Amino acid sequence: MARKIRFVDIYILYDEVDASIIEELLEEYDIDCIVTDLGMADTLDRDGLAGKLVAVEADKEDNARQIIKDAIRSGIISREGSFET
Repeated sequence: MARKIRFVDIYILYDEVDASIIEELLEEYDIDCIVTDLGMADTLDRDGLAGKLVAVEADKEDNARQIIKDAIRSGIISREGSFET
């Protein structure tokens, strides 16, 4: 029987490049992720860019959050996103 994978939303951001970098970083650590365009009016930033939502496997959430925090701290991605609680 196939194992059901549950994904949880962890991060919202507005930069396409940052989204790609996060996706690549997580894949390097064997963390499956889904990046979706939110495209709703309430997720637009001040420049009119639609938000993107990063979701990861629930059992790897803590690792994924740390990888993103480390990427922000080291300047690999911008500080423009925010973590979902």
